[in-house]
Amino acid sequence: MKKRLGALLFTLFLLLSPLPAAAASTSANLLANPSFEDGLAGWTSPDGKWGTAESESGYDPQDGSYFAWPLQASQENTCIYQDVSLSGSKTGDSVVFSVMVCNYDQPPHDMGRVELQFLDPSGKPLKGHIQEQRNPDWNQQTIIASVPAGAVTARVVLWAVWYVGSDVDAYYDAASLVTTTDQYSTVYVSEKNGKETAGTGDVLTLTADNGVSRRPDDYVWSSSYNDAATIDANGVVTFHSDAQDGVAFYAKDKKTGVVGVYWVNSDHENAKPASGSSWASADLRQADELGLIPECLEGTDLTAPITRAEFAAVAVKTYEALTNSAAIPAANNPFRDTKDADVLKAYRIGAVNGTSDTTFAPNALLNREQAATMLTRVFKKVSLAGWTLQADGDFSLAYAKPVPFADDADISGWAKDSVYFMAANGIIQGSGGKFMPRSVTSAQQAAGYAQATREQALLIAVRMVEKLG
Repeated sequence: MKKRLGALLFTLFLLLSPLPAAAASTSANLLANPSFEDGLAGWTSPDGKWGTAESESGYDPQDGSYFAWPLQASQENTCIYQDVSLSGSKTGDSVVFSVMVCNYDQPPHDMGRVELQFLDPSGKPLKGHIQEQRNPDWNQQTIIASVPAGAVTARVVLWAVWYVGSDVDAYYDAASLVTTTDQYSTVYVSEKNGKETAGTGDVLTLTADNGVSRRPDDYVWSSSYNDAATIDANGVVTFHSDAQDGVAFYAKDKKTGVVGVYWVNSDHENAKPASGSSWASADLRQADELGLIPECLEGTDLTAPITRAEFAAVAVKTYEALTNSAAIPAANNPFRDTKDADVLKAYRIGAVNGTSDTTFAPNALLNREQAATMLTRVFKKVSLAGWTLQADGDFSLAYAKPVPFADDADISGWAKDSVYFMAANGIIQGSGGKFMPRSVTSAQQAAGYAQATREQALLIAVRMVEKLG
């Protein structure tokens, strides 16, 4: 894709300084009755099929005197779950969930499936992580994930998935969920040829990537179902059966404990890092981990220019990250040209207004001064009590104004305070003494001068959350 002048220059504008390191803070175990010593107290069993046992089929508890299993279930899938408040956490903090799980040694084995879900205030899932286990020995399953924007609750779900016999034999014990201000990089796992299906005798080669290392010996490799497929220390998978029920392969980062998952013959989607320019890859990973990539940008060309509607969605995600709450759409839509929920959320919080009383121009492209203004409004909404877009003139931001840009005269009057606020905080910077706020000539307009791209908008959002959150 042909690069526009504005897109090329804009990469130089985001000159960012590192944040000072702070000591990590880690909570105690937030789960009630994590080892099931008090029956199922604290846990919800939707179908009432679960209970606890001191032993079953030769399996003993791993912590205390009891473990959980669905002793009343028969030839069905069933689960228990527990919700944990994230009131003491902020976007970007990490949740570490672990639990011991095993399955009765009767091939093809029933399955234990563990989930970590992040929910918004309405209970809607924002992001979820799944691991599965069909091996007949006690194994610890661990999920480490960042708290996404808008999440207020973490839900852990323990599934027993039936495959054989009459009982449903998935056993759980020693569950733990802690929150920490430590931040971890996601581990992505890929297959050399992109294969996601395999059968008896097939060999696949997996690679794990934590953003720093792709060396196989920096990870601990394992299979969710060794009877079907095994994986060696180099990430090489050998299939011993057709494994039509699916197999998960895990790559555990030896330094951080973060686990990446690759699914084969499965309905589960394999996670992929957000794709954009090489210079933006680290920030895009961070945007993904912080939950700042809105649905409208998932799977898109992030090097392309961003529209007003798309940037409104980024502004909403930024607001949710800074407030740890979910934005609500405006009840009355004043715009004839869009019904986009994110536009209406951004309008309600005051991040955007229309191009007229009745139009929003959702597909119009965004320039730098508009981007600076929209996200400064988000910060005002979060930090200035009583602020509204209509009363904006009654409020001011405290910051040390930088030396004026050489093209200060080209910055629209309504955007100047926002531009210099962003520059003062190192969120959007200039190059060569200029800010390049907007196109002021027909030649600049034709060249895409000062237009923001999707990946650049996400980078700005990341820095907003990191520096001002």
